[in-house]
Amino acid sequence: MVIMTLTGWAAASAEPEPDGAVVDTSRRDAPQSTVSKDIVAFSVQFAWNDEIGHSENGMFVPDAEQPYPQGIWRLTLKKSQDSAVLEIQCQNAGLRVAGTVPSATLPALQELIELRGIARLNGHAKRDTALGELLDLHIRYASGERITAHAEGGGATLPEKHWNPLWFLDFFRNIATDNSLWPAGNTE
Repeated sequence: MVIMTLTGWAAASAEPEPDGAVVDTSRRDAPQSTVSKDIVAFSVQFAWNDEIGHSENGMFVPDAEQPYPQGIWRLTLKKSQDSAVLEIQCQNAGLRVAGTVPSATLPALQELIELRGIARLNGHAKRDTALGELLDLHIRYASGERITAHAEGGGATLPEKHWNPLWFLDFFRNIATDNSLWPAGNTE
């Protein structure tokens, strides 16, 4: 067995984790804010799981009312010369939307990140073997600053006040719709 310890991360244990146990490798010293506001790249992958519904403004929303198909979603927005490149994918639904959007989309995304306190998730890294939560978040700034968070498994949940996939699904769909990228007639 190879045991690695990364600087700033919790020390690895030589004992195997029992099934279902949460392994927490969060960086407690990770910055909880950024100085830079200039996003260079944003990428998030998460599970939108209709078996458990979701929370919206503190209220549980059951399966039938979900505005997006169940599946693994990946949302990316990257700065390019004078614009930004947007991509939306849902593996299970076979949905892929991609195209160029105005560069003003990046500052609007930063406003959402600040409004929702996403930087407070920086350094979060938990996983377990149970089904459920999935989040892989990477935000890179022109200054070199980064926000990263990872959660995998039912016991590796994130604080709801700082993470709700619906915030980003709505933001990305609205940008895609405003730029004629979202499939016509597709409300899901």
